[in-house]
Amino acid sequence: MDSQLLLELYKKQAKMIYFYLKKNGCSHEDSEDIVQESYMKYIAYSSGVPSDKALSYIFTIALNEFRKKLKKRGKEQVITVDDLHFWNNFANDQDTVSSVLHSEMNQEITRTLEHMKEVYRQLLVLKYELELSYQEIALLLGMKVETVRTYLFRARKEFQEIWRTLHG
Repeated sequence: MDSQLLLELYKKQAKMIYFYLKKNGCSHEDSEDIVQESYMKYIAYSSGVPSDKALSYIFTIALNEFRKKLKKRGKEQVITVDDLHFWNNFANDQDTVSSVLHSEMNQEITRTLEHMKEVYRQLLVLKYELELSYQEIALLLGMKVETVRTYLFRARKEFQEIWRTLHG
């Protein structure tokens, strides 16, 4: 693989992966280590990976490394959400926003997200917390843009259903 391309990928995408790990409760040091380890593993095994799938491959490695660290420590994944920011980007319905703002938003949003499928949780955090575009999410996860749109639609619906179940 071209070292210039790898350096460019690292500069642009490492921060995105780092912040995603931080949002999911990973410490600063562990996030940096995981990003580095992911790129090192990619370099070691890149011969079998098409260049257009490089970022999704690295992201998958990073998630797997994060899960391994959690499992070793016997910890559960903790999602940190800037509640007001999340809802300003996510909610369009004023009634929902009003009711959420009057409850303990951060704990309740996190609790709701914890009940969701992992892929939906990832997509919601990437879209509404990290404010990535559909194209950036598709590139990061190695999906088609239309698949990202469909999954995000389903994720929003699932979030609403779980929210209603927990607070209805």
